Amino acid sequence: MGFAIFLADFLTGPFLLFPVLFIVPVSLAAWFYSTRWAYVLAVLLPIGRCLIADMENQAPIIYSVANALIRVGVLAFMAYLVGRTARQTRELREKVAGLVTMCAWSKTVEYQGEWLSFEEYLKRRFNVDTSHGISPAEAEKVFKDFKENASDR
Repeated sequence: MGFAIFLADFLTGPFLLFPVLFIVPVSLAAWFYSTRWAYVLAVLLPIGRCLIADMENQAPIIYSVANALIRVGVLAFMAYLVGRTARQTRELREKVAGLVTMCAWSKTVEYQGEWLSFEEYLKRRFNVDTSHGISPAEAEKVFKDFKENASDR
């Protein structure tokens, strides 16, 4: 896409300028690929535009270089912002996808539209088998009650 916009900018000559459209490929690269690719486009597209201006003798080279540097700076900053937003969006999606809905009363878990016991949820989602034991705190309660009941007899 960046090449197509660069080609359109080249073919239209000095009268129609498309550097504002350089935002599109830089943004798409930052969002869907990586910030590195966006930075590459942020540098190459303005440099290409500078070379076109030099070939067409539109303005003194110093102005073309200054414009190219300004465009590189603006596009690189935009690539940074779009890349950062894309990364934060992906992280947020991962966090939301990691949430599990659990019934407060029955302690069942919603998984793919079904309400399952916690053990069944672990089996289906993570292929984990479970076994049952007793925690030390509960064992103390149960055995305390058991000892009290045995001593009463």
